[in-house]
Amino acid sequence: MSKTTKFIFTIILSIAIGSVSVSQVSAYKAWSKNSSGKFVNNQGKVIKGATMKGIDVSLWNGNINWAKVAKTDVDFAIIRCADSKRVDDPNFEKNTKGCEKYNIPYGVYLYSTATSTTKAMNEACQALRMCQNHKLKFPIYYDMEHPTQARLSKKKRGQIAKTFLSIVSDAGYKVGVYANLNWWNNYLPSSVASNSEWYKWVAAYRNTCEYKGTYQMWQCTSLGRVNGIKGGVDLNFWIGKYSAKKLASNQGYVTVVPDKTSVKKITVGRKKLTVKWGGVQYAKGYRIQYSTSKTFKNYKKKTTTNKSITIKGLKAKKKYYVRVKPFNIDSIGEKVYAGGFGKALCCRAK
Repeated sequence: MSKTTKFIFTIILSIAIGSVSVSQVSAYKAWSKNSSGKFVNNQGKVIKGATMKGIDVSLWNGNINWAKVAKTDVDFAIIRCADSKRVDDPNFEKNTKGCEKYNIPYGVYLYSTATSTTKAMNEACQALRMCQNHKLKFPIYYDMEHPTQARLSKKKRGQIAKTFLSIVSDAGYKVGVYANLNWWNNYLPSSVASNSEWYKWVAAYRNTCEYKGTYQMWQCTSLGRVNGIKGGVDLNFWIGKYSAKKLASNQGYVTVVPDKTSVKKITVGRKKLTVKWGGVQYAKGYRIQYSTSKTFKNYKKKTTTNKSITIKGLKAKKKYYVRVKPFNIDSIGEKVYAGGFGKALCCRAK
């Protein structure tokens, strides 16, 4: 190779290297802020409306070094309080205390498996129990995506969401719903998606969030990297203006589930029975079932606010089985029943 050729090659190579250097200098870090202070996705494109970056964590993220997390670009955290088996997350207290110690604003989520409003109520009570004495700066989210819930009707899923969110909201917390894009589009009713009092959190592992409805948070990946957390972690972006004052919790009271009670005495009359039972604390009323079958097949029911009731119009000389279940009334006027019926008694009508 001649000196001239070498010289030309050197110039070309220098230009090429220079081009690479310029490219490297302007390179972006996925899911972080660019040189203009705007959050970008994994392709370097600005995430429209993103104002804060957050993580959501649970037992599966191990022991988190919150001191290190606090020095990163993470602005907030959403912490799991309970799993799909309604078991308290063992790391919940450690994670909330870590956030509080290092001034990281946080919210909470509960992974729901509720298939009835009664179970949703129990999940709400669990979330409230775990969040007491904590000052949340983000909502308590209801995670709806379990396969058992997918088999329910849209109406039923809406009733379940309303039960949980209303109870938690009435206790003084801001509330929201978490679901993946498919669930938001196909499984959750409009009554959930259109409720302006409930915050919406959409999981969509894509370059952009393609949900067409209104939402305030986007979970973009489960493979994020944050100093202080081993392995991948879910990353989220808050969309729009954030107000700590507006989102801060203001705890109130919880609807208490009454204990079970049993039938204590049955007085027999002509084609009637007078049934008495023990009253229980927090009971606003009682549901009574009676049947000629020991298994309560084809049972009939009555409701009363008293601790006794007279059942008339029975068949003479027929044996009847009777049992009772207390209930409370929650903030939205729905009955909150005890965990089951107490011991039944039987007798024969005259």
